[in-house]
Amino acid sequence: MSENFVLQSIPTRNHPLKFNTDLYHCTGPLAKAMHPNTNHGFVDTQTQNSLIPDCNDENKDRNESQSHNDFCDNRHWDRFQLKEDNEEKTDVHNYCSFKLIRLIMYVFLFVAFLASMVAQKLSLAVASSKIPRENHKDGKRPTKSSELFNTPETEGHSMLLLTAMCIPYIFNFLSSCWKVHFGNEKPPSIITVVLCVVLAVCQSIGLCLLVFHLLPNVGPIQGLLVLSATGVVPSLLKSTTTVRKSYSLLQKVTIFSLDILALLLQLSIAVLIFVPDVQFFCRISPLYGSKDHTPTGDIFTDCINGLGSRFLTLFAIFLTSLAWLENFLEILEEKKDREISKGFNSRFQSDLKKNRAFINIFVSLSKILTSFLITSLVAKLHIFEPEIWEELTKQSHQDVLDIILLVISSIVCYFLACLACKLQMQVFSFAIPCLLSTPAATALITFICQNNEDFLFDHFNFDCGSNCDANYLRSNYYLVLASLWLLSLYWTAGHIWFPKQERIAQIERLFVNPLYCGILLEQDLVLNRRRDEDKTQEQDDIDKLEKNDTSKNVPPMIYACATMWHETRFEMEQLLKSLFRMNKDQSDRKKEYAFEVHILFDDAFSDGILNEYVLTFKTAIDRVIGSMQLDMDTPLEYTPCYGSQIKYKMPGGNSMYIHLKDKSKIRHKKRWSQVMYMYYLLGHRKAENAFILALDGDVDFTPGAVRILIDRMKKDENVGAACGRIHPIGNGPIVWYQKFEYAIAHWLQKATEHVLGCVLCSPGCFSLFRGSALMDDNVMKKYLEIPTDASEVLMYDLGEDRWLCTLLLQQGHRVDYAAGADAYTYAPEGFDEFFNQRKRWGPSTLANIMALLQNGNKVVKKNTNISWLYMVYLGSLMVSTIIGPATILMLIAGAFVTVFDLSIVNAYIASVIPGVLFFVICLVCSTKVQLIVAQVLSGFYVIIMMVVMVGLLITALLQSPYHPSVIFLLGLVIIFVVAAALHPREWVNILYGFLYFVSIPSGFLVQVIYSLCNLNDVSWGTRESSTPNKDTNKEKTALLNICWPFSNLVNTSPKRGSHEMEILKLIRDITSKPGHKSQSEEVVPKSVLSSESDEQCKDKKAIPEKDDISERKAQTSTRWIEQDPFRGKRLEMNEKESKFWEDLVKKYLDPHDKEMKKDLTEELKKLRNNVCSGMALVNILWITVNFMFQFRSPTVVTFKLPIRANEDEHGIYEMKIEMLGLLFIIFFMVLLLIQFCGMIAHRLGTFIHLVAITELPNPFKRNSNDKTKNKQDDQPPDNGTQMEENSLPSRQHEGTSNLKQRRKRRHSK
Repeated sequence: MSENFVLQSIPTRNHPLKFNTDLYHCTGPLAKAMHPNTNHGFVDTQTQNSLIPDCNDENKDRNESQSHNDFCDNRHWDRFQLKEDNEEKTDVHNYCSFKLIRLIMYVFLFVAFLASMVAQKLSLAVASSKIPRENHKDGKRPTKSSELFNTPETEGHSMLLLTAMCIPYIFNFLSSCWKVHFGNEKPPSIITVVLCVVLAVCQSIGLCLLVFHLLPNVGPIQGLLVLSATGVVPSLLKSTTTVRKSYSLLQKVTIFSLDILALLLQLSIAVLIFVPDVQFFCRISPLYGSKDHTPTGDIFTDCINGLGSRFLTLFAIFLTSLAWLENFLEILEEKKDREISKGFNSRFQSDLKKNRAFINIFVSLSKILTSFLITSLVAKLHIFEPEIWEELTKQSHQDVLDIILLVISSIVCYFLACLACKLQMQVFSFAIPCLLSTPAATALITFICQNNEDFLFDHFNFDCGSNCDANYLRSNYYLVLASLWLLSLYWTAGHIWFPKQERIAQIERLFVNPLYCGILLEQDLVLNRRRDEDKTQEQDDIDKLEKNDTSKNVPPMIYACATMWHETRFEMEQLLKSLFRMNKDQSDRKKEYAFEVHILFDDAFSDGILNEYVLTFKTAIDRVIGSMQLDMDTPLEYTPCYGSQIKYKMPGGNSMYIHLKDKSKIRHKKRWSQVMYMYYLLGHRKAENAFILALDGDVDFTPGAVRILIDRMKKDENVGAACGRIHPIGNGPIVWYQKFEYAIAHWLQKATEHVLGCVLCSPGCFSLFRGSALMDDNVMKKYLEIPTDASEVLMYDLGEDRWLCTLLLQQGHRVDYAAGADAYTYAPEGFDEFFNQRKRWGPSTLANIMALLQNGNKVVKKNTNISWLYMVYLGSLMVSTIIGPATILMLIAGAFVTVFDLSIVNAYIASVIPGVLFFVICLVCSTKVQLIVAQVLSGFYVIIMMVVMVGLLITALLQSPYHPSVIFLLGLVIIFVVAAALHPREWVNILYGFLYFVSIPSGFLVQVIYSLCNLNDVSWGTRESSTPNKDTNKEKTALLNICWPFSNLVNTSPKRGSHEMEILKLIRDITSKPGHKSQSEEVVPKSVLSSESDEQCKDKKAIPEKDDISERKAQTSTRWIEQDPFRGKRLEMNEKESKFWEDLVKKYLDPHDKEMKKDLTEELKKLRNNVCSGMALVNILWITVNFMFQFRSPTVVTFKLPIRANEDEHGIYEMKIEMLGLLFIIFFMVLLLIQFCGMIAHRLGTFIHLVAITELPNPFKRNSNDKTKNKQDDQPPDNGTQMEENSLPSRQHEGTSNLKQRRKRRHSK
């Protein structure tokens, strides 16, 4: 029975008769006096005394077995309803501004990518024309060949072009060395390294021959066109794999024929090379290399003649095409023969995938060495002669501008290509510009040479008259063949027209080979773009295929698992609305993912009946269903061994399970609830491709935020968890302080953790976990361990979400942070609750970071995303946290010296005494006294921080604005302001920065001391209110919090009156009498009553007499059914599932386990004493060292600055700074700069992700909902009854069917 309803329905001396207006659908026997479709009603005296509902006289003859809900539905006159205004939350990527940005990005990427590609081709054509040539048409060499073709000027330009060609190799080498040195890359097999080096050498030989032999001996236009015929090897491999596709016969024949045609077109260049008297491979050049030297107009036509030269050209084209061999290798297929599937091809591809960084070191070095060796032989460069290097320094800007443009345009083009593919704009902004780049570049060169020759000569020193013959350009026969080469190349790379990769995919998932090719940029981008069907299988993946593992083909299954305890009704409604929004989104995207809800209610029973929090939760369900106008069927109720299970069928067919836990039968608290649903979903159900969406009972989120987290999982299969941006909500200064604190923590710290390594904590209020990662070794099995010593208590029980992430990191999984996934949760509004929350978080954070640092060697070896540099970063943060209290005290002491002109000794004594006194109080006094003193001390330190601000202002005005402390504070403010500017939707948080600044001693001194001195107190500290209706007093609490931190000295928590408690006890006694019969007993069959048992988890040997058991069963079941607010259809649980729960509770979740009862109080006190002693010693030493350095000034550094306001007779101001303090400021500034850079990088990734997920409406597609609506509008009602039904509200309350179903059921009866 609902206690709130009863208390408000019975008149008392202090409370007149009133009806609970917070209930949409009242529960219990007394609640049936009210119509289920209304929120208001009247209870007369007769109803009040008898507790027997009565709706209307015309219904008195109805059969008693008929449900009273159907009985009361005949009141069609009661149509007035209460509907809340549901403010629909919109994801940021659904804003019109982001849709406009995505549209602009389409156009921008298309234009920028095409322009950079054309610029690259233009610069390549110009640069290749300056390389020395060898042959002529008649095979004779001019008389001054050494002067014409091998001058220091031309050799210097060849060196520059070679350097531009090797720049991608250098970048690849440096990045690979970084990954190998600071990561945990394992060495590959020697065979794989040797094979990759041989292929790299062949590719480098072919590219050098192409650049320094083929391109110089043909015209610039012919050179650009001939590059489209470098896809010989990919065309050959593609034709061999087509026959293995699962196409129809006609499709297979057609595609194979086109593959053969493309291969023949690519091979046609070999025929063209060996056909005599073909001028396609010829170049027009002046006698002396410049038009000014040939006044008579005599020219030479340099052609590729001679058998050796032609073979070198053919050899160059073939070897160059080996660069894309890996992307077109035969795709591994599922085979029954284990030995065949684990062949050389499989091992080779698997080795490349796992150890590519290690292999790239040898590959890059071999390419660099080979390129220099082959270039010196082909171009006859004298690398070791000083004249060549002197000529490099004499190059004019016209001579090097083409090389600079070649390098810059290649880098920009590669970046834009990656961006277009990440944003899923590949076809329009990548494939089409690539296809148009060669014709556009050719047309541009022709147009410039024919209309504006001086442009290229003035800027690039390129003579169009010497390199492009107008008569030769007018012959278009070669354009047809060149067009066929281009079309055959793009047929081979046909996969770029049908991209299927996920959003924001990693570059390794987009392109096979790292980085780009500075010469064959277009061909490398289209042929190196990873084929969607090329899924390289590792050795472990083959084993899964043999077991018919199809998890990758199954849509992601999202299990939303929320844990509840003492949330208020408003907080419960916030969670339920988010879940129903998620359910609606899944109904619209059934092919993208599946969805199911599990809500685990801790400590749901009190003396065998549901407590008032569960009753409030039922009220919240009814209110949400009514406000959102949902149709919900009657729930199903089961009685497992841990308490009760309620199953709802949500609109769209998804299920919502509510697990009501009895702490006398199963372990309570959040960690054990997580163990409960993880073992149930991942162990018992064995869900494939499953993801756990961990939620708190008050979180508010949108479906778009969940999809962003899913994208993080799809981007990298190694990601074990992903969290979003958590926004604290509430009222009062305590919440304002937390808003700025959360903002800075996410903007700087969490973003930096994501960029440098991995996020250390994925909050349990809103995080997505990969099921396969949780099922990994040493994760869940270790997560459910019971702490055996004091240090384990800190990690296991005080911060379960951080402990779970630590286990994932130690196992090699990655934890990501997605700033675009917003979630809102209520933060503590009172001082005591806030400090108690941080009492848990602080020690847990330190304990988990210490665990990572202690096992740093193992973590770095196991986790590819964590390096030693990241561990150094974590260690620096750890050190700054430990010495934080002493640093605050020294800051205050410095302010005392500056403002009050105290001596160093007196200033340090005045600053240290309050901290020492509070430290002693926390060790000897009760928690209540500690919190009172903490509030007073926090208010005192607010005043002190104002003194610190005045001290900094005095330092800037009287001493120097360049003082390190002033520069540090100014830099801190600039970083925070820039961070807020980069988060435009969250900029308002910067307004709370001043409150955060004046509260720094409270957060970094008082809070740290309180947390460490209470390590032995493992209580939760939050949501320990005795009533779930806390939200009714939020306005009063907010007003009192204005006086923070002194507001909590007054106890404002509401207490239940003794008179109400007596009434509640009386009602419980009435309903528990044997003669009292509730309506639920009439509805529920007696067989169900006798079958349900509260002792299912007990061992059979411990069960007493059978009659005693039956009696206890009957009494407990009767009390549960009489008070049950859900009024669902009670069923017996499946035997297999019931057995699972019994086994799980017996093995892992038994609350009476002896290990659970182990008393660690003394060990916790010892740990507290040791930690406090260590912290005190470290901080005392730090204060002592700084005091001595400031008192004696042994390391004072003098800086001479030209400041006129404080200058001496020489015009110089001498600023003296203590060296140790300066180093300390530099240390903190470096940490801030690292976090600032991490924020910039992460912010760029977030912007790309939000643009990628933004969906543009299709103007040519009509909305299906509009069609359905038009059809419904065109159909007139059949009769007056139908019109009446349509006019009635369609809202469905819990425990009943919708209106039409109820009427049909009554008519059938």
